[in-house]
Amino acid sequence: MDSITQFSLGAVIGIAISPKKTPKVAIISGLLASLPDLDVLINYSNNLDSTINHRGFSHSLFFLTLVSPLLALILFKFFNYIDYFRWWLITFLALTTHAILDSFTIYGTSLFLPFSDEKIMIGSVFIIDPIYTLPLLASFLYLVVRKKPWLIQGKSFNTMALVFSHIYLLFGVIVQQMLTPAGYAFATPTPFNTYLWRVVKVEDSNISEYFVDIFGNQKTAISVKNQQSLGEINLESVSKYAKFSSNFYNLEVDDNRLILQDLRMGNIKNPMFSFVIAEKIDNQWKQVEPYRHTIKVDVRAMFGG
Repeated sequence: MDSITQFSLGAVIGIAISPKKTPKVAIISGLLASLPDLDVLINYSNNLDSTINHRGFSHSLFFLTLVSPLLALILFKFFNYIDYFRWWLITFLALTTHAILDSFTIYGTSLFLPFSDEKIMIGSVFIIDPIYTLPLLASFLYLVVRKKPWLIQGKSFNTMALVFSHIYLLFGVIVQQMLTPAGYAFATPTPFNTYLWRVVKVEDSNISEYFVDIFGNQKTAISVKNQQSLGEINLESVSKYAKFSSNFYNLEVDDNRLILQDLRMGNIKNPMFSFVIAEKIDNQWKQVEPYRHTIKVDVRAMFGG
């Protein structure tokens, strides 16, 4: 999920757990929740490796569980008006909920490293969804501005925001299960909502895509030729990305360049994640250092327009 969402979720967790419900505690908890995304600062050798390795060890539940006691001890040393156990609980939940929430997006998250390098990608919420985020953000901002938690008829709005946002998350999972067709396919929301969904189905010779609303009304069906077999030229980049994307990828030849396209982001005719992985020289494919293939993104197509 986006940085504002992760910060807001961490902040409301801090508000919920801390006996002292102050803006400082909420901000610290929000910053803790933002730590896993510091992996974007790691410099990998090429664009494709950076994409694959994002949400790696820094999003592993095992690793986050290990570092939580140490971070909590540091916080307790500086802010001992909250006991160590509470700091540990805030730290543990702020970090692990970040990783778990990311796994609900289509990108994929390495939750179970080092025991498994499989990316968990539920894909039931878009990376930015204001319906999920705004209640959490409102609770945090109220505390910062008013210097006290938001109460509605004596009940904590912070708790209401947490419950509502996660019921909404569950709603997305239920809708996704209803809309995903049989076979090798996925359904994921279009940007900023869970009303309109993008469905992609991969078959032996064809990859199809259509958009469907929560009532089952379909529109804008398109298809492309499945060219995954081009990967039989045994390029390491293809095998790595196939695993990362759970085989939701395609290959395309463009001006003697072999383009690897991620079917999960963008749309199947205009994917947002595309990489040049080989060039044809003397009628043979030669692997190159992968780099992004610049394309013009069709925003309307992302919404089924």
